[in-house]
Amino acid sequence: MFITLALALAAPDYQASPDQPVPEQAGSGLSVPMTMTEVRFNECVDLAVDDPPSGIVAANKWRMEGGGFLARHCLGFAYAEQFNWSAATTSFVEAAREAEIAKYPRTANFWAQAGNAALAGDQLEKALEYLNAALVQNSLTGLQKGEVHLDRARVHVAMDNYDAAREEFAMVQKLAPQDPLGWLLSATLARRQNDLALAKADIQVAAKLASQDPAIALEAGNIAYAGGDLVEAKANWEKAVKMDAQSRSAKAAQKYLEQLATDVSQ
Repeated sequence: MFITLALALAAPDYQASPDQPVPEQAGSGLSVPMTMTEVRFNECVDLAVDDPPSGIVAANKWRMEGGGFLARHCLGFAYAEQFNWSAATTSFVEAAREAEIAKYPRTANFWAQAGNAALAGDQLEKALEYLNAALVQNSLTGLQKGEVHLDRARVHVAMDNYDAAREEFAMVQKLAPQDPLGWLLSATLARRQNDLALAKADIQVAAKLASQDPAIALEAGNIAYAGGDLVEAKANWEKAVKMDAQSRSAKAAQKYLEQLATDVSQ
């Protein structure tokens, strides 16, 4: 009885969200009035997300009017929504460089977006370069810093640098312990390295944080199967399908269930 499980570290049911610079007073929970430039940026990003072609037109118009790095950053979001990762990366990098020169306080976030886009476009060396640039700004903390380490972990996995990836996942779990994705991908890597004890521990944390996520249920089934527990594997794959039958994770789980049923009948 044998099922070929996907080994790639991926999270198909998660999507990154735009990082909009809505200013807040640190620790106060009180919003600071936005400038007209910041208002225009938020409106530009909203348009880029809802209607990417119109967002590209609006961002370029704003850029020609002197919108600077915020206009370029908005343009990056519009390209990203079209999965044009090369153009998105270029726009984010240009925005980050201009923001760094201007000493904009959110420059690190711009570099982080550039790294994320480069990772999505399989520009792995560039992704590390840009993610490192985000960290050296020394302005990211908590979840935001953890997300940069998470992207670095994903880059290292894609480059088969598993020891480096493990170190990055440890940082993610320290800085952003409430992010289920960090635990999920760490569990996947542990399974891939045949460290099933760690894989089980990490996926249990992920399941507690996001009990209705099909990607987590899928991986829980994969780990159980790798450990020879077919009953637990089947239960988790069925759970993934029940959670969201149209998700990529559920479709993968359904294939495993069908193959498992075929193997059992033979």
